Amino acid sequence: MYIAEIAPTKIRGRMIGLNNMSITGGQVISYGIGAAFANVPHGWRYMVGLGGVPSIVLACLLPFCPESPRQLVFHGKLDEAERVVARIYKHATPQQVADKVRLIARSVEEAKEITEGKSTWYLVKKLHTVPSNFRALVCACGLMVISQMSGFNTLMYYSSTLFALVGFSNPVAVGLVVAGTNFVMTWVNAMAVDPWGRRRVLVSTVWGMSAGLLAVAVAFSFIPVDTSTLELRETEVTAPAIVVLIFIVWFVFFYGVSVGNTAWMSTDFFPMEVRAVGTMFMTCACWGSNIIVSSTFLTMMKSMTPSGAFGFYAAICGIGWVLIIFFYPEVSGLTLEEIQEVFKHGFGVKYTRQLRKERKAAAKNAA
Repeated sequence: MYIAEIAPTKIRGRMIGLNNMSITGGQVISYGIGAAFANVPHGWRYMVGLGGVPSIVLACLLPFCPESPRQLVFHGKLDEAERVVARIYKHATPQQVADKVRLIARSVEEAKEITEGKSTWYLVKKLHTVPSNFRALVCACGLMVISQMSGFNTLMYYSSTLFALVGFSNPVAVGLVVAGTNFVMTWVNAMAVDPWGRRRVLVSTVWGMSAGLLAVAVAFSFIPVDTSTLELRETEVTAPAIVVLIFIVWFVFFYGVSVGNTAWMSTDFFPMEVRAVGTMFMTCACWGSNIIVSSTFLTMMKSMTPSGAFGFYAAICGIGWVLIIFFYPEVSGLTLEEIQEVFKHGFGVKYTRQLRKERKAAAKNAA
């Protein structure tokens, strides 16, 4: 939410993407540290201790981060808000900075009129009863649920178990390959999402997640797994096991460049007065579906077989892809204030398509 409010419109998606890239980079480092200390006596103590280092660094750097200009305007600190906006838009003229602050102030005043003296419960009700807010909530939470119910985090949590299941002797090292792929593709998403557009990225990639998981499901049907114990009946790595690894990397390739990153960019869907509450619901959707997937994965592997479990995740991704095509609007390049108008026109898919055409035509005429 902080990044969405403070980032320049032109690179807002990229900034949120870089935040997610730091998460996936941390996962790669964690896998590397785990592999390094796997056979060290009391190695878990070192791993837990090292986890505190980034927190200490963050605590030291936070005082240097500027406050959100929208929060500054909300608290009446217009001069400070102008300084922050000038810092964000370094090449803007004083008049452009003043116009930007004036636009923010107008939006903040509208939000204040709606929320002043109102309880959190009122904001929750407003998020669900105002049609445009509810459509924004459905889009944001829906994409987040797709990202989690795709089964990606089962690879993060159970990669060692999964790759040991198909016969790899060093599953931690193989898991590092998966985490590394996710990190690289998160970087690709961060670089591509603003110039290419979020919707186009999603429509072009989510089908690949479904195809990859479907291939994994088929490959598992040729691997002799005892579903009661989730152990191999053979010890050697066979061709189907290699296929499983290849298509899991394929799945992570498409996940990292699509929903893994883009789902967190939807915080800018919400108007300012309900943005904090909307972000809360989006985060709850993330961790709620994450808990469901992580707590049921091993049970599904036993009761549905590995092929059934991965086939289920493939179906979720396929359904998600269709829903994205019909209901997810393109908001890249729009200001936060402009995005508020999008969901006043249904789910805004046709509206944003027409808006982008008009902007391109205007830019061509101006040139």
